Amino acid sequence: MLEQVNNFMGRILIAGEEKSWDYGFLESITKQLASGRTLSANQERVFQQIKGRWSDEALKARGAWTKDWDDEKEQKFCIALNYYDRTGYYGNITGKYLKYEKGKDGLSGVRSGGTPTMAEYNKLVENKYAAGVIRNFLSEPSFVVGSTACFRASSGTRRFANKPVVILKYGGFEKVRSHGKGAKPVQVLPIGSAEPIWTEERHLKKAKKRK
Repeated sequence: MLEQVNNFMGRILIAGEEKSWDYGFLESITKQLASGRTLSANQERVFQQIKGRWSDEALKARGAWTKDWDDEKEQKFCIALNYYDRTGYYGNITGKYLKYEKGKDGLSGVRSGGTPTMAEYNKLVENKYAAGVIRNFLSEPSFVVGSTACFRASSGTRRFANKPVVILKYGGFEKVRSHGKGAKPVQVLPIGSAEPIWTEERHLKKAKKRK
């Protein structure tokens, strides 16, 4: 049994996953087995699950997943990473694939950590919340940069209700804040103001054309 545990710990090490929960569990039972004690029924069940995740077949599938990784998956993964980094959910994944660097706007997450597993990708990307965030980011802009628009009266910002603005630029995926429809991030300059602000397309409407 101890030899099997060491074998699977080696597989995990080779994959660079020594910080994973699986590796931590195997490490925890190594001393137990080395001292001559046997595993409990629950520990045995978990060990069998880990063996399945790191079997020859699983490693082969993982290799194929890595080989098929492309720009589209990377883009969607980065969008979901940044979104969930702000929400606090899936911290075990965001912490693994984002490293934090200090910039002019404070700390920001920078993509790192290589290719995620299929399970990690599906957990982060294949859900209705991430789907909404990805849709917002990839959708075509509703306003042309340099054009004018107006805040909606229902925008939730009484200070800018019905106020005209100039569209300055659209934000990257690090600016996406919501999965709600129309929550595409856009920077605008309220007419008469010297300070640009970030808002979302759903809070804006097209400016009326003057006759």
